Amino acid sequence: MKEILYPEYRKWNPKRFRGGDGVLVGSDSAQEWLLPWWWDHYKRHNHHPVAWIDLGLSEKMKDWCRERGELIRLLIADIFVASKEEVAPSNVAYWERSDGMNFWNCRNAWFKKPFSILQTPFQRTLWIDSDCEIRGSIAPLFDLADHPSGLALRPEEFPSKKGDILYNSGVIPYRWGLPLIEQWASRAMDENHQFIGDQDVLSQILVDQKIEIGELPEIYNRSRLQTEEGALILHWHGLNGKKVIESKLIQQRLSYLSSCSIPTQESKD
Repeated sequence: MKEILYPEYRKWNPKRFRGGDGVLVGSDSAQEWLLPWWWDHYKRHNHHPVAWIDLGLSEKMKDWCRERGELIRLLIADIFVASKEEVAPSNVAYWERSDGMNFWNCRNAWFKKPFSILQTPFQRTLWIDSDCEIRGSIAPLFDLADHPSGLALRPEEFPSKKGDILYNSGVIPYRWGLPLIEQWASRAMDENHQFIGDQDVLSQILVDQKIEIGELPEIYNRSRLQTEEGALILHWHGLNGKKVIESKLIQQRLSYLSSCSIPTQESKD
């Protein structure tokens, strides 16, 4: 019998459960620079507790997260994610044609998402990717976890390779204890060589089992490729999205330095 990798991480963790509503965010050291930016926008409009999933953060960022909420370590090695050489050439060609070449380095973090989601301490959780700019209250989203399916997602504009609905996993209201999430984690562990990312696995499960889920209003997971007007959560996905965030942070820094600059003698006069 083939050994099952990380069986304890494929299930809900009752030891950590405490109930209530809260937000879950995950990151590793490569993307941790986004967390202060994410937090700055979140705290302007929201007060729900935040739990941070440590996928390999620096010690400095671990301390930063502990000061702002609960830090949860996810001890899963990257080795379970199939490399390019372990993926069927037909899938490699299709993925690179549709998504470019930059996604390969992201797959390790992507496929850890369902395992991160299983670690939530909350009864109703709102998972939000760290590249999402929160522009308003997220309070209404928790009620979407009360849908019979236990979660809600926003459909992508374009279907999957097979022509089925593909859902975006950047923002997910969900309820603790769903067997669906355990299935998602197991298939993400065992079958990731067949899927480009975590949301493709979840979407396939929903199609295979004909599960009707709640629909997340588009304004709560607006793609950067669409208009920003009216978006309450703007998703700066992909490499280009991260470049936009970097540019915004640089402009903020320059603006701050300009406001703090020492006035010249001419300006004093």
